[in-house]
Amino acid sequence: MTVPATTHPRSTVSTGSRVVAHRGASAEYPELTLIAYEKALEQGAKALEVDVRLTADGVPVLLHDPRTARVADRDLWVHSTTLDELSTLDLGSWHPVHRKSEPLLTLRSLLVMAEAYPHVKLFLETKHPVPTGGRVEVALRDELRYFGLDRPASHAESRALMMSFSVMAVRRFRQLAPQVPTVQLRERGNVLKSWPAEGFGAQLMGPSIGALRARPWLVDYWRSRGMGTYCWTVDDPADMLLCRDLGVEWVATNVPSRARAVLDGPARSS
Repeated sequence: MTVPATTHPRSTVSTGSRVVAHRGASAEYPELTLIAYEKALEQGAKALEVDVRLTADGVPVLLHDPRTARVADRDLWVHSTTLDELSTLDLGSWHPVHRKSEPLLTLRSLLVMAEAYPHVKLFLETKHPVPTGGRVEVALRDELRYFGLDRPASHAESRALMMSFSVMAVRRFRQLAPQVPTVQLRERGNVLKSWPAEGFGAQLMGPSIGALRARPWLVDYWRSRGMGTYCWTVDDPADMLLCRDLGVEWVATNVPSRARAVLDGPARSS
């Protein structure tokens, strides 16, 4: 499917882009740890991006990979390891800047911390494919319900947003918690497969920065369909300015302090 850029002419400047801390301030601190999120909030992030997986005993925890080898002192499969076993891992010493031990963070612990920041949004990604299948969406819904986050007054006022690369996961969560907005994530190679997501009710599309560089007209196309945009992972200042110029609402970055300085800075001359 091809949509010519002239069909939806993009605006030259938008100052509405807001910073999402991708796994926290993860360039400076170990990803998905409490200190990474606390530092991101200190740096002025307006939202936090969170990766969610289930342990063997069904507890939602914050880990990106199916195995812990990249970020821990031992290599364990998340889906076949209990919370107690995962809680013994050192998830901080591997980081090239931080180099200090940090514990595993459960989704519930993050939501407790977030209670102190009522204006911060939470972009909660369920990871797929996983042996636990749709149980991860059920667990996410249950945790949001526990904190009263599953029934916002409106999509715009919702503190929580669910997202996934899996179209079926987004559809499943829409059925589980229809009042919580959803984001359909897409990479450059499959960004044009995003159209079916509209029928499943996603409120935002989530392309990679590579996808937007290749097809910047997508932002205006989605806007014309009533959908917002969440772009990941944007660390280069030139890409940050591209997102701002295109009118991307949410910009996910590993360097929230840099992104704040760029996105809140003066507009570029036309």
